Amino acid sequence: MNKIRFAANKDTNYVFHMLSTAKCGYDNEYGAKYREIYPPEDLSVIKKNEDLLTVCGGQHCGILFGIIVSQPACAYVSAKEYYSGLIQLGNDIINGNIPDNIESALIPYTEIIIEISEIMVKHYDYYIENIWESEKKKIEQYIPELLDLFERSSFTEKAERLVGNLENEYFIATLVTSVAGGAEAINISNEQDMFCIEKTYTDAFYFIGHEFIIFLLIKAPGNIDAFFETWDLTEGLAEYYLKKIMGDTKLFNEQQKYVRFYEELSNSQSLSALELYEAAAEHFIDNKIYS
Repeated sequence: MNKIRFAANKDTNYVFHMLSTAKCGYDNEYGAKYREIYPPEDLSVIKKNEDLLTVCGGQHCGILFGIIVSQPACAYVSAKEYYSGLIQLGNDIINGNIPDNIESALIPYTEIIIEISEIMVKHYDYYIENIWESEKKKIEQYIPELLDLFERSSFTEKAERLVGNLENEYFIATLVTSVAGGAEAINISNEQDMFCIEKTYTDAFYFIGHEFIIFLLIKAPGNIDAFFETWDLTEGLAEYYLKKIMGDTKLFNEQQKYVRFYEELSNSQSLSALELYEAAAEHFIDNKIYS
């Protein structure tokens, strides 16, 4: 049974729509198309906090990315409701009513959180009423052929046999229209990643397949700790398993030296994902071999 499901969610799309129009992590035709709708002073608030709000492929994660971007993008409640709650939380903190569950590292950013949240609440209704339906249609037209590739290939069954079982019932690929040329495959919850639809179906199939394997790896027996400094090894390991399933790889060319290392190692012995990873860490990191 295919364990990848695709979602077109208005709230996920709204969060990244606003980042794109503000050139916050994304600078593309989509953002340019909608940028003039919004007051420049609102977009500048988002843009000036770019470092706090963005992530970059295992190398950088802004301290406000979780609370401002990934949590509302999960869409457990509407983005408008979520950001309204953040405004209330921020005002409570300013008034000295600090909840026990608030991360202390976030408290110095309270005013920024309020300011950005007010902007996100302000423009939500316009997006839903005037933009979302046209963007939703693009996603809904994109999904069937991509889903068919996963259904026909038995990809997830093959990946689970090689790596281990998916922790959740499904891996949810939440599709957005606004992030071409910037960070995607962003883990926004324990069961879903965000992907752009601006790819050929074949490239999207390989890319989402790679990320599905990443999800399996981080929950593999013994748990592979994908620290930022060793993330390339984890990406390379995902490509190694992708190649075993597909016969080739397409999109992560810079990781091929790790794929070759894993292939050579597995030719002589049968090793688990964790054992392969640990051997690569010893070879490339401990011995400081980076190329």
